[in-house]
Amino acid sequence: MADLHSQSAGGDADFDLTQFYGVFFEEAGENLDQMEQMLLALNVSAPDDEELNGIFRCAHSIKGGSATFGFSDVAELTHKMESLLDKLRRHELQLTPPMIDALLESADASRSLLARHQSGEQEEAVSTVALVQRIRALADGEAPAP
Repeated sequence: MADLHSQSAGGDADFDLTQFYGVFFEEAGENLDQMEQMLLALNVSAPDDEELNGIFRCAHSIKGGSATFGFSDVAELTHKMESLLDKLRRHELQLTPPMIDALLESADASRSLLARHQSGEQEEAVSTVALVQRIRALADGEAPAP
């Protein structure tokens, strides 16, 4: 049985979520693998709605788990990915090669950030500020900066 650490504070229990890290990191890795495969297989001129939905679900799962465990850098990045993917799957935007590139780069960055969290590295993480801004611009229908 899982060992849940709890503290009594006015009847509320605080649970130690670190016991679930292993499952989260494994599932996040699988979701990133699946996302990358689906992105590489997308037909840019006529993307399949189910594939876009699948990619969105992968990003959504990673975002939710990251937020739950307090990995705000990953949650922010995957949230921006979700915003772009949602507009694509709703046909509000037309898929372009720069979008696929940004999503693939985001998957790589997410993998790097998650590896850092998993290993407990204290060094400064790779900055995703420019990537987040680029995804936001793409989701807003702006042309990417060269």
